Amino acid sequence: MELVYPINFIGHDKWMQSVYDPRLSQGDVITRDGEVIGAWRALGYDPNDEYSAGLFEFTAFGEDSATFTERLAMLGVLMSRGFALSKLSRTVRDWYEANNPEFS
Repeated sequence: MELVYPINFIGHDKWMQSVYDPRLSQGDVITRDGEVIGAWRALGYDPNDEYSAGLFEFTAFGEDSATFTERLAMLGVLMSRGFALSKLSRTVRDWYEANNPEFS
């Protein structure tokens, strides 16, 4: 598997291609170097309503609850979903870089 981005949400594309199947709404979060740093999930959305709101969560490895969340305004609107995932990815990257200076 090619890890293109500094922070990669594994399974996100498969979840989107499934038309937001709740069974696929989670996966690992991995750095470009292959380190698993946590998990992501999407929740609180209605997979049958492309305009439903929801939430992306990131939970750091070893933690029991979400470390960061980002509101998803409209599930089926690429700009809305992309904006939320981009913001969450940036937050996770900033957090990871602050704790691992050699990463940046």
